[in-house]
Amino acid sequence: MLNEEKVLELKKGYEDVEIPDQLQQIVWNTINQAETELLQEKAEKIKRGKKMKKRIGSVAAALVIVIGSFGLGVNTNKAFADTVSDIPVLGSLAKVFTIEQVHEETDSYVADMKIPGIEGLKDKELQQRINELVHKQVTAAVNDTKVIMEENKKAFLETGGKEEDYMQQEISVDYDVMCLNDKILSFSVYKTETLASAYFDMFYYNYDLTTGQPLTLKDLLGNDYKEIANKQIKEQIAERSKNPDNTYWDNCEGMEQDAFKTIKENQQFYVNKKGNPVIVFNKYEIAPGYMGIQEFEIKK
Repeated sequence: MLNEEKVLELKKGYEDVEIPDQLQQIVWNTINQAETELLQEKAEKIKRGKKMKKRIGSVAAALVIVIGSFGLGVNTNKAFADTVSDIPVLGSLAKVFTIEQVHEETDSYVADMKIPGIEGLKDKELQQRINELVHKQVTAAVNDTKVIMEENKKAFLETGGKEEDYMQQEISVDYDVMCLNDKILSFSVYKTETLASAYFDMFYYNYDLTTGQPLTLKDLLGNDYKEIANKQIKEQIAERSKNPDNTYWDNCEGMEQDAFKTIKENQQFYVNKKGNPVIVFNKYEIAPGYMGIQEFEIKK
């Protein structure tokens, strides 16, 4: 394993090498040649199958060889980085990434937050709109939680509790990407509050990237989306209830809430990799807290 001194030595040698003047032209010549060959092969529809796979592999290898040949002698300056990032095959894929990471600690709480953002969308206006919405909603929810936790501590002390006995409450924010392709963007952000037990606030963001509009259950399931979703959810609840360890509200005496009847107008959901909506219920919505978050995939 390389030690820190050796790494610094290698890095200095790497940075001291001059950039070959013709590197950018060579890279672009290779890319232009690759694109020309791909366009020619697209015209040969009958022979497209195996030859296309072979050609794509060759083009990728050629580009790697060109960049790799200069790899030991290329200074990683901004101009070169910008040039490579502008190459369509290398820099056009949308992604969800951590745009802001925060750690905050007070006498009342500890907060660790990873707030996501989007980059790489062709529609830059949509990209900015999503990023601003996510940041606004998540930070507002976190700030509300901080106020509540400060009040909890104040109430604890005012009712005889001692400062040294107070346990800090925890706030965490993280996210998951559910579906991301050229048509659909679906990801979730969840805020967890923890003291004796955990409670979640969930935010789901679903977009049709072909129109730039938020995706709805109606878009995915049609005009009868409520009937379709309700039917499948009830069937899945019935199937899960066969397990004696699973419990759902069922209108029986002693139950805290009524049995599930229908999804809400603003029902939370995400889109999975199959393109199917997955209905999500928070703790206590349709079952006791020990059952946790409940998800139901709705098949089209």
